[in-house]
Amino acid sequence: MSLVVGAVVLIPAAPAQAETDAIADYLRRHAARNHIPGLAAAIVRDGQVIHTQTIGRDGAGAAVTGQTPFLLGSVSKPVTALAVMQLVEAKRVDLDAPARRYLPWFRLRDETAAARVTVRQLLTHTSGLPEIATRGLTDRFDNSPGGLDRTVRDLAGLDLGPAGRHGYSDANYAVLGAIVAAVSGQPFGAYLREHVLDPLGMRRSAATAAEAAAINLPPGHRMWFGRPRAFDPPYDMSGAPYGYLAASVDDAARFVAAQWDGGGILSTESLDEMHTGRVDTHPGTYGFGWRDTAADDGTRLVWHAGATPGYFSHVVLMPATRTGVVVLSNVYSPALDPALAAAAFDVATILRGGRPDPGEADGLLTIVLVALVVVAVALLAGIGLAVTGRGGSNIAWSLGCGALVAAMLFAVPAAFGAGLRQVLLWTPDLGWTTVAVAGLAGALGLIRAGRAASGYVRRTAPPAEPAGRTATPAPGRTPADAAGRPEPASPRPPR
Repeated sequence: MSLVVGAVVLIPAAPAQAETDAIADYLRRHAARNHIPGLAAAIVRDGQVIHTQTIGRDGAGAAVTGQTPFLLGSVSKPVTALAVMQLVEAKRVDLDAPARRYLPWFRLRDETAAARVTVRQLLTHTSGLPEIATRGLTDRFDNSPGGLDRTVRDLAGLDLGPAGRHGYSDANYAVLGAIVAAVSGQPFGAYLREHVLDPLGMRRSAATAAEAAAINLPPGHRMWFGRPRAFDPPYDMSGAPYGYLAASVDDAARFVAAQWDGGGILSTESLDEMHTGRVDTHPGTYGFGWRDTAADDGTRLVWHAGATPGYFSHVVLMPATRTGVVVLSNVYSPALDPALAAAAFDVATILRGGRPDPGEADGLLTIVLVALVVVAVALLAGIGLAVTGRGGSNIAWSLGCGALVAAMLFAVPAAFGAGLRQVLLWTPDLGWTTVAVAGLAGALGLIRAGRAASGYVRRTAPPAEPAGRTATPAPGRTPADAAGRPEPASPRPPR
């Protein structure tokens, strides 16, 4: 079938007023409650937009509109999966072929295991590839030529887990993006522009750094102690297949509209295959770039959410009514994840006549942050005591501070499933407070270690002679003479 067709045209449908009023009110309260600077939402039913809503401002201070671009995070994965399925339909990619058929240079630590990784396993996250965020292989902001291939080549040191079991990993979709580029002979972003974005009329979208600049992708926001602050990193072209596509809410609605009839770029049979879950994810299942679950009322939901440092996105499809919901927010923190993820599900619930159940922010990160601030204050007090020579055993303090430094730099990030670099990027308040605690603990440990060393030197040094006494008497005198009779001053300098 032809892969280049006319753009999807979305014609606004007459909405049910009570329904859209309830959704509009919910989204306004959702944005206010979670301190979201800017939000955009759309509802698409049977190819037609029935509601669009924008709230607040983007990271550059402009009012959010239907044309304001947002980063999509892992909602990029369904787009990448669609590109792969286009090549499958064109018989240029075989789902059950090994990835090495298309990327002969693909390497992992175990060469035998690497040779068995298939395209289907990559699409469903069943290849055994581990999550790579903690290894510095995501969020690299690499926009130089070959950045995506470099990311995939850098997987060479990884060990595979058991194949066949779902293990969500951005690495799978980085490899898929490299396969799309290798098979098509085009850079990944150029392929998407020609075969997905332009055919669907997605003109306010970006898959390359140049496109992101052309559409003026604004900064997102990260949370600092409960308040959003603008964050404007470079675009990450090397991460486009798994998390760095950008789109306005109007463009995202065009992509959703294409999920029912293919938008002329993919067959409905392939779309059904993408949407249908095949591997267990506890709960639900995972298809090709889409999660397949059931709501509490039994309604089937096909969806994907995604986040980058500064943005959160969520697309929910309800196949039974050919309805899709898009909610884009220009703020992200892992603490906000439950609340942000609830919004699109809640809008879908309202559309089904149910009552929304707004999610609450995760309080654990706040508790950890407050605890770290308390520890930092205690360390400052400890430094004050150490400088004045008070506060207990210097050795015990030094050992304890060393352990605290190790905990801050390694154990705390590991507890959140990340490295320190990722903690600083995604949760800067927590990350920099962790670094501050480590620095204060290190300083206190050094002060206490210095005092302990000084005390040891004082205890082991030989006793000093009393002031005014000569260690060796002059020749011809007894010690008593030397102490009892002062030597007269000489009128001449000594020779």
